[in-house]
Amino acid sequence: MTRMIKWPKVSFILLTLNGGDGIRKCLESLKKQSYPADLIDVVVIDNGSKDNSVEIAKSLGGRVFIHPEGNLYSNWVRGLHKIRGDFVFYLEQDIVLRGRDFIKNMIKPLLDDNRLVATFTKEYPHKNMHWVPRFLSYHYCQCDPLLEFLFLPVEKSFIEKKNGYIVCKYQDKKIPPAARMFYRIKYLKKTPNWTTKNYFDHDFIINCVRSGYPYFAYVPEPGYYHYHARNLQHLMQKRVRNMGMHFFPEYGKYHYTILNTKNKHEVLWLILFVIYANLFFPAAIRGFIRFLKHKDWALLMEPVITLAITDSLLLAFLKDKSGRKFITDSINSFIKVQPVAS
Repeated sequence: MTRMIKWPKVSFILLTLNGGDGIRKCLESLKKQSYPADLIDVVVIDNGSKDNSVEIAKSLGGRVFIHPEGNLYSNWVRGLHKIRGDFVFYLEQDIVLRGRDFIKNMIKPLLDDNRLVATFTKEYPHKNMHWVPRFLSYHYCQCDPLLEFLFLPVEKSFIEKKNGYIVCKYQDKKIPPAARMFYRIKYLKKTPNWTTKNYFDHDFIINCVRSGYPYFAYVPEPGYYHYHARNLQHLMQKRVRNMGMHFFPEYGKYHYTILNTKNKHEVLWLILFVIYANLFFPAAIRGFIRFLKHKDWALLMEPVITLAITDSLLLAFLKDKSGRKFITDSINSFIKVQPVAS
């Protein structure tokens, strides 16, 4: 006999700003879920939209709170303290859930394994996407080649395969890139995440690990579509913006750092990647191999994206005082000669 599952109440936090039709598509994908509708709580934090975003969100069941003075990170924290569910997932207005069983598939591992603090899934390409987000979506976390190079591969965190998901164990500062997760509120309340005033996705994870909750689950099947960038220029702007939000002017503020400037091996590998990106041809070969595998012409654009993102971020570093200090520290660690013992 099949065991009846007592489904818990779940919450979604959706941050909005002039999202219009994107918000409609996002919330409609929630409405289509096979999960009991009375157990789905939607908190919408609007950043002062001038279009009909608020009306759309209210019409589709969202509890809307308007905070024009906030930003991406402070508004996420505001939403966290307005939820009514036992588990919470963070949405953006350009995300559409994939399939009707997204919630059930993401919650089941959390009900099966009490070690887990959160579950995460992958981002899928869709034929109606612009080629830029479609290209990115062939990586489970929409990493461009530079970020893919810098982050820890998720496979290195795998410790146990189960039915429909894989248990991951994270180490302090050794975490994969996926940060959009279905969190267990009971455990979040026992971490610094519950009292923080600003949210930084990877620090959120590290705070869980440091608080004794290192277990997560990768659930590949449900997935979602993330219409992350309108075009290549928009992607470049977002990457530079995110670098500013995560790094400038707060070099050294966060627990998580994507590169250890004191590790000359990491610095050397980054220098080699910059050279690789600017040679163009090696990335073109990789893109062609991926094209043969997936049969999507967007993957042939790998050398263009690799070069554009790498050099735009390098330029952003050079223009910013903190960025220049980061580069100087990296160079100093690389050329520093250890004193010879007398």
